[in-house]
Amino acid sequence: MEMGLEALLKGWIETFAPLRELDLLPLLRRENGSPGQHHPWGQLHRADWEARGLVIWPRGGQIIKLQHCLRCPGAWLSEKPRGETRLALRWWAETAALRVDGKTVVQGDLFDSACRWQLPQRFWQGEALNLELELSSPSHDEGALILARLEREPEQPADPNGLLLLTKLRLLQQDLSRLEKLLPAAQLKALADALAAEPNLANQEFLSAQLAQLPKPAPLQLLSHAHLDLAWLWPVADTWQAAERTFRSVLGLMKSHPELCFGHSTPALYHWLSQHRPQLFAAIRQAMEAGRWEPLNGPWVETDCTLVGSASLLRQFEEGQAYSRASFPEWEHNLAWLPDSFGFSHGLVEVCAATGVQWFLSHKLFWNATNPFPHRLFRWRHQSGSSVLALMSAAIGTDADPLAMANYSRQWQEATGVAEGLWLPGVGDHGGGPSREMLDQLALWQGQALAPNHQFSSMRSYLAELEPLAAELPVWRDELYLELHRACATSRPDQKRHNRTLERLLLEADLAEAIAAIKPADGGQAAWRCLLFQQFHDILPGTSIPAVFEQAERQWCAARRASRQRRDQALGHLVAIGRGFKKQWWVGQLLPAKAAERVFKLPAPAAGHCWHGPHGALASQRAHGGGCWLQLPFGDGVELQRLVQQPTGKEPLPIQQALGLEDLGAGRWCLQNSRLQVLLGPQGVEQLRGWQADGWGPELLKSPLQLRRYADRGEFWDAWDLAANYQHQPLPFSWCSGPEVLESGPLCTALRWRGHCGQSPIQLMLRLQAGSEVLELCLQSQWQQHHELLRLELPLAQATDFWSADCPAGVQNRASNPRNAREAARWEAAAISWVAGHGLAVLLDGPQGVSGTADGLGVSLLRGPTWPDPSADHGLHRLRLGLMATPGGWWQQGVPAAAASFRNPLWKRPAADQELNKAESCQLLAWPNSDLQLLGINRNEANQLRLTGQNLSPCRTAHLKAWAIGSWDQSSWSSKGSVSCLEGGPKAV
Repeated sequence: MEMGLEALLKGWIETFAPLRELDLLPLLRRENGSPGQHHPWGQLHRADWEARGLVIWPRGGQIIKLQHCLRCPGAWLSEKPRGETRLALRWWAETAALRVDGKTVVQGDLFDSACRWQLPQRFWQGEALNLELELSSPSHDEGALILARLEREPEQPADPNGLLLLTKLRLLQQDLSRLEKLLPAAQLKALADALAAEPNLANQEFLSAQLAQLPKPAPLQLLSHAHLDLAWLWPVADTWQAAERTFRSVLGLMKSHPELCFGHSTPALYHWLSQHRPQLFAAIRQAMEAGRWEPLNGPWVETDCTLVGSASLLRQFEEGQAYSRASFPEWEHNLAWLPDSFGFSHGLVEVCAATGVQWFLSHKLFWNATNPFPHRLFRWRHQSGSSVLALMSAAIGTDADPLAMANYSRQWQEATGVAEGLWLPGVGDHGGGPSREMLDQLALWQGQALAPNHQFSSMRSYLAELEPLAAELPVWRDELYLELHRACATSRPDQKRHNRTLERLLLEADLAEAIAAIKPADGGQAAWRCLLFQQFHDILPGTSIPAVFEQAERQWCAARRASRQRRDQALGHLVAIGRGFKKQWWVGQLLPAKAAERVFKLPAPAAGHCWHGPHGALASQRAHGGGCWLQLPFGDGVELQRLVQQPTGKEPLPIQQALGLEDLGAGRWCLQNSRLQVLLGPQGVEQLRGWQADGWGPELLKSPLQLRRYADRGEFWDAWDLAANYQHQPLPFSWCSGPEVLESGPLCTALRWRGHCGQSPIQLMLRLQAGSEVLELCLQSQWQQHHELLRLELPLAQATDFWSADCPAGVQNRASNPRNAREAARWEAAAISWVAGHGLAVLLDGPQGVSGTADGLGVSLLRGPTWPDPSADHGLHRLRLGLMATPGGWWQQGVPAAAASFRNPLWKRPAADQELNKAESCQLLAWPNSDLQLLGINRNEANQLRLTGQNLSPCRTAHLKAWAIGSWDQSSWSSKGSVSCLEGGPKAV
């Protein structure tokens, strides 16, 4: 029966196809008269596209012109009523233009990549239409014309001439296997009898009547949308124009189509409209109040969710939610709309819970290259116990194709058991939204046989219908790892460097102003919003055109400068700050970190003088490049210490855990303090040991640490993706010279190696300081390589089952020996500030791309993509990493706090000259627990300090349960933590 029905159905389709449509691809001719299809170049270079019958031409903006003199087929002219005819086109091209008799009637691009242009009535009068299609290929890929077809359709849904029958037959074809299981035998026989009749116009009415009796796919709710990247293959300024164009179009369509509902993000975009297009914004607000325009918000922008720090991810949601609630009070704001971000940290669940977000929505996980994501509707649970409901939506950028809508309806119902799905029609990526053609097609197919019924609705009303199902939904207790775009943590390291620096400066400025009880005019909002904007998912990952980063550079620098000024002005209210070189200096730890003896550099004291700290004279060491090294103890809180120059007299304080460097001969050295022992040689770090209770621990490296160079090409998304086979494409690299001792002493010792990666000079400086548990690696290169990958690889002496790395708002553990295909696909991931394996942690000044196997850890340092930015990673780069022994595990050794110390430099400023030339210490804020990560600080209505933090440990603290985000006031601290401003500056009370 099955083969019989399929064969009968195929016969009807083959008979009616030439009566209802005309394929133009075989008829199009190139400028030289040769066929558009089956060109020798396409056969040679894109055999896959050639097999599909596409028109193909070379990449790089090359132009192809295709022509055809179109006349109405004779068989069509005999039919009445004739209905309408549309020219359906779909292309993969940077730009597209359709001209008819020399007049441009359609224009499009890489994103607005399809049309259904209605032919004029003169086509039915036998007049010829001279078609010319001009297309330019994408810069990164070959161009293709995918579809060129005439499609007939009735003027009214009643369809008296059966012009929709062909599409209905195709709807039946794609749903046939399900219907054969579902239909009773009598109805199945009636369908078979109708299909067995001669496929002709005379029998189509009988077949249509049978098709009308078949069960339809489940209905769909519709919310039109226009996905708009704030920057990507266009600069930000172009985004504002695209938004204005899109929104005016949607408002116009709402007037002629009263059923239309539309949803759009983001707070940053709405804010720009309110400031620069107030009349348009007012019209949007009227549509919102009428319930027809829905704000799909959550974070301030559709942010990256794997590369941003925990504090700024939380601020993304706080800022977005606060703006949405204040600006659009008629809507409930309980959803996070992130359809296109490149994977999601598990900590995002806790951030959502902390900011009142109950629903997380995305589509990106369906881009997985290896393992299809198993759920469309589920609960996403964090290890803190928090959870959100999660919806993997229909694709963005869809149209009103009844075949696609019916297929999605069936897939949704099969995957979830829920009857109604949500469809999101509208041109996307560069805006566009719904078109009149889409709405006409939706109206035409409403109520037709085998097509799903549909109704415009809102996202929130649809989600409200799903909420009662929460208890029955599957639970996902892991990150949402995107099995694609694994290079985003490594491409454009300059953007990551700007991001983490501004994240730190903003936290320092907020903390200083809160402690000083200063309330700035905007609360630092402008600088925070600048940071949050640049964290958009195509800016921070480094996947945009050069113009985007040229503009971002100015924004980064201005925001960093303003944040430094805010911070220093606030600190100036707490302590007396001077200018220029002074004999008194303030040195401060401005963010909570691990208590430690900190080594730092100050100008060398005057002859016959030495630097004094609060506890006496400080031992010093002349520094390579000028100045001197000093050592001071800092606790885990916020503290300032005044250092003064005084005549040399008393013995300096003893150096804590001083360094020793031993020459072993043959270019090999042993460097150690009382925490680390490092064996060095011509190839770099040969061995590493950490101090344990009764002596030096076991060797941590199986073989010397290595810089490795690989070819990295062949992936379609160049800046986004690492070549999956890069490990099989090694390139030569070795050090040309070293180790060279740059400086050696009890406080600081540094050695240097020099080499070349192809045309790129590279040098590695290794530094260890007294009292430090971290061996610092400073890599510098004038990088000029294309399609290469530079990695640091650390072979571990002992195998490990899991490796760990921090992520936004949490810590992620991953399997070193994958137990399934999903774990095997996570061969590269992003880490914010550290990655750890058995006995060893790597601290990052990142974020960076990292990896872990049973044999070791790896860090991806530099790449060389050429699209969409031809020289993306070229230029001078300085990268810092640290190696830390962790014999008890990353949490037991306090790796997160050590990483904070490594990333956050001490604040140093000249102190104002005072008659009382005395060193002193000012504790501004005691930190309650080193497992707590500071995420924000301000003052509450009672003018008490209010802190927000996250417990980065599996154990409950006095303030927060394990892994949770929360806030607490000054009144809930111990007396050790309160602050009072007294004469001479703030002191702990």
